[in-house]
Amino acid sequence: MNKRRQLISSVFHITVFTLLTNTILLAQNDPKQNFFAEYEKLIDELRKNDAEILSPENYKMALEKYKEADADYENRESVVSIRSKLDESRKYALRAMEVVKLAKLTLGTTLEARNAALDANAPLYAPDLWDKAEEEMQDACENLEDDDMEDARQYGASALNYYRQAELMAIKNGILGDARTQIDLARQADAEKYCYHTFQNAQNLLAETEQILNSNPYAKEEAIQKALEAAYEGRHAQYLAARIKTLMDNEQEWEKVFLGFEDKIKTLSEPFKYHPKFDDGFDTSVRTLLAHITELKDEKERLLKENSELDEELSRLREKEASTSAELQKKEERERKIQKVKDLFTPSEAKVIYEGDKLILRLVGLTFAPAKAVIQPEYFSLLTKVQRAIREFPDKYILVEGHTDAYGNAIQNKRLSEERARAVKEYLMANMELDPQQIDSFGYGDQKPIATNKTREGRSKNRRIEVVISLEEE
Repeated sequence: MNKRRQLISSVFHITVFTLLTNTILLAQNDPKQNFFAEYEKLIDELRKNDAEILSPENYKMALEKYKEADADYENRESVVSIRSKLDESRKYALRAMEVVKLAKLTLGTTLEARNAALDANAPLYAPDLWDKAEEEMQDACENLEDDDMEDARQYGASALNYYRQAELMAIKNGILGDARTQIDLARQADAEKYCYHTFQNAQNLLAETEQILNSNPYAKEEAIQKALEAAYEGRHAQYLAARIKTLMDNEQEWEKVFLGFEDKIKTLSEPFKYHPKFDDGFDTSVRTLLAHITELKDEKERLLKENSELDEELSRLREKEASTSAELQKKEERERKIQKVKDLFTPSEAKVIYEGDKLILRLVGLTFAPAKAVIQPEYFSLLTKVQRAIREFPDKYILVEGHTDAYGNAIQNKRLSEERARAVKEYLMANMELDPQQIDSFGYGDQKPIATNKTREGRSKNRRIEVVISLEEE
């Protein structure tokens, strides 16, 4: 008795535990996503890879087992049962993917033909051939699923033949469909009797379209254009047949037809202030109206040509304006920078001279001890301003010029001017990131005085350093 009670108790606890486990799993946030995500992804992959066509039986079983698992979930069946059916679904899905890969290798040409037939809308325009092709394709894929490669290839070859026939038939029917319809309607309207030439023209155009497609089924553009002409002539024949039949039934209608033509010609003539007369028929009025239209066309062409020439001239003027504007902006920018440089220095430090394409910094505040070329620390602040001036014109060539007065030996004066110019150049290079090719120095000695050498004041002015910045455009 005790053993029986223990057994019943154990079964009860196991049952409760199982129910609790299922309840907990199903009560989690979006538990279905946790359960089904992987398998749903497999089913989506099958759809994307046309498994329904290439491995129909495996696809069917994979989807069926998936749906059974989904139904079990909704009915709160056990986790074990749901998982078991999902695993079966995965097994069929993986097998289907293997068959799909095999089909793409074995039936690749047939699949290409199938896609081409679909592009030509074969299910609509060649339904019988399409159905036959699909049946053969299904047999080929089912044999692949059974690992019967030989039969699969045979059915695939048959499907290929039907798909290609369906494509060509669909191209022809798709292009010729409306033209054939319109010509049939014209035939029903007795167009062959009432407007023989127009009806015959429609038939000839249809025959030409068929000849094009028979020669080259892929010459679609040419065939479509010809088919459109055939369809138009078919509609034209329908209209003429109906109108002529009415006229033959009621002879008084003929006058209305001619008067209608006259009214249309009058309407077309109004913009030209031309008043046509019809006492000798339509020819004179039509020729006159055609002359007006030709004149108008010629005038239009003349105006278009003139307009084109004016557009070209306007374009040239805009380019010139843009160029002028750019040059003006460049000039204004240069002048702004020059003024900025001028504002850097006091009159006792430097005189800034803008001369041609040169900006000259005459450093009147920089002096050297007699016969020396050493820059004293007290002038470092002045040379810092020189650096700021140079930075306003990056990449421009700089020449540091040294000048002396005429007092003393000319050779010694030239050498001294060279040494002083070199000292300033080396200072600038040491304190700026200048390309050695961008800066140079030269000593002129007493060759370029700016004042008389006869007075102490004049000689003081002639002893100078000038930093020349070339503003010439490259």
